[in-house]
Amino acid sequence: MRRILSPVALGALALGAVACSGDSSTVATTTTPGQTASAGLDGIQTLLSLRHAGAWRADGVDDIEVWICHVPVDTTAPMYFGLPLRLPLTTAGVVEVLNARVTTYYDTISNGLYHPQFHSGGEANLGISQDPHVCVDQAIIGAEDTADAVLVVADAEHVPGFRGGFGTGGQPCPFEPPCPVLNSRRSAYVGASDFNSVWGAEPPMDLVEHEIGHTLGWAHSGFVDGAQYQSALDLMSNNAAPREIDPARRDGPDTLAINRLLAGWLPESDVWVAPPRGGMVHLEPSTSDGGTRLAFVVLSTGVGNASYLTVEVLSSDGYNAHLPAGGVAVHRVEVTLWEVQANVPLVGAAPFTDLLQPGEFVESDGWRIEALEGGVSITPVP
Repeated sequence: MRRILSPVALGALALGAVACSGDSSTVATTTTPGQTASAGLDGIQTLLSLRHAGAWRADGVDDIEVWICHVPVDTTAPMYFGLPLRLPLTTAGVVEVLNARVTTYYDTISNGLYHPQFHSGGEANLGISQDPHVCVDQAIIGAEDTADAVLVVADAEHVPGFRGGFGTGGQPCPFEPPCPVLNSRRSAYVGASDFNSVWGAEPPMDLVEHEIGHTLGWAHSGFVDGAQYQSALDLMSNNAAPREIDPARRDGPDTLAINRLLAGWLPESDVWVAPPRGGMVHLEPSTSDGGTRLAFVVLSTGVGNASYLTVEVLSSDGYNAHLPAGGVAVHRVEVTLWEVQANVPLVGAAPFTDLLQPGEFVESDGWRIEALEGGVSITPVP
């Protein structure tokens, strides 16, 4: 079912020599170039447990079966009601588009560690009042036992105001993972809008990429003061952010380093946890394939519950070329009952693209994060 790929080095973005220092609660520690001072990883064990439980979904080749969901013209389901257009979609045609764009997207952002492979499944049918979850259930039941997940595409578009799709990482495997979709129920669904012929030969795939992210267990980010999808920094927030800047863009933005950690694409050796008295860390861009790429401030921790500040460097290139400039991004992450419930950007205002530049700082939860020429200073507020 699942073939494991060897890592592919796509080249790190070098930002100069590493020269970091930090303090533990009892001993001041100075590091030499190439080392990073940290208080250890004990404070992020909740996140590491989540990675251990779910990273199998993002490891190697992921066999995703594609199904078409036929929506009756006289449907009373609210998300389709009153829209007569039904696209002549085929699984073969959809698969061709997905393997050309979505596979390349994930191959790139995982640095070759994750390779979704789409193949044709079957067709599902809705009753007059049924919603798309019925098609998803039909696809899960009808999928081959070699399928790791299903992606269902409706032949009808959604009424404005309804979300474009949904996805889920499913249930834990009842045995040693990986396990087939019939057991895990890993699935994603999108309406027909992005497959409309008005897009020509290059339809946007950022929504599909977003929903596939949910099948990997990733949560939404960028919810601030009750408003949703405000951030342009993460695939799991406003997936259309690059296209809003450049209408020719067809893929979503890159994803945040915490998702790379949960997917197993960012090892523990690339993580720095701030000691209680703070310190300074040199961060490589989180899109790199190595180096210290993610820093944590542990705010609280418990069994299945925790809160953190995360710090990373985003570069304005690749899938993040829509950013006006690279810089330091800071988020507040909440984990409740073994699920990431909130991932809130703390630098600037929506769409949060004005990242910290050298000499700039942000304060949150009693901590000060300051961008410097040689790294990032993370210290308690006096």
